[in-house]
Amino acid sequence: MGKYFLIGIPDSGKSTLGKLAADILEFPFYDTDIMAAKQVDFKSFANIFTSDFGQKFMDAQLSAIIETARLDGDAIISTGAEVSLVPECVRYMRNNGTIIHIKRNPELILEKLKNRKGRKVVLRDVKTGIEIDTQLDLVKRYMEEYSKYEAIADLYLENNKSEDKGARKLVMLINKCQAENK
Repeated sequence: MGKYFLIGIPDSGKSTLGKLAADILEFPFYDTDIMAAKQVDFKSFANIFTSDFGQKFMDAQLSAIIETARLDGDAIISTGAEVSLVPECVRYMRNNGTIIHIKRNPELILEKLKNRKGRKVVLRDVKTGIEIDTQLDLVKRYMEEYSKYEAIADLYLENNKSEDKGARKLVMLINKCQAENK
């Protein structure tokens, strides 16, 4: 029995692989981004970058991690990219389950983002007037924080192939972890 917290960069496959693996293993699946969005009545992705809303969203993410960590039984939990680096979140994840870093080659993510229509969010910095592509900014920030993800994780999964292959690798990793913990 165990909880498996998936951490990593946005678009690394945490939610996608987590849902697929949970279906195969017949585990419940939780996405702390979705849980937090419901808690703060999330209406627009652009709102998340206002300091007041951003803090509320991070607090809701922490609440979602605490809630899922306290549940009985097996579960796969996809975490928000930045909240998984918050020390209190790390403590709850570490004390209540296994942390799996879903790694994906940043070039693959950037290629996917270039081809995606309708989800690109560009903000203008009010002080400088410079436009910020938030998704590219998140990838850049991830590369800067890569060592933190590595230090937090108990296990690692390379997700540079198809979703099906990534999900099968995640299932094998979880099965191996459960067998070792019996």
